[in-house]
Amino acid sequence: MNDRNHDDGSKKVKNIAAVLYLLVLTFLVGGSYLHQQEADAAQVASTTVVKP
Repeated sequence: MNDRNHDDGSKKVKNIAAVLYLLVLTFLVGGSYLHQQEADAAQVASTTVVKP
């Protein structure tokens, strides 16, 4: 009975760690994507500016 409680606890910790890992990964990938989109938009805006 004690082994089962230990297994349930470690399974819960592993699940929490997996969810946190996915959240961090999503944050990093999403931030990189948004930064790239912002950089591309700035580059397009700077090349389309007509200088008098």
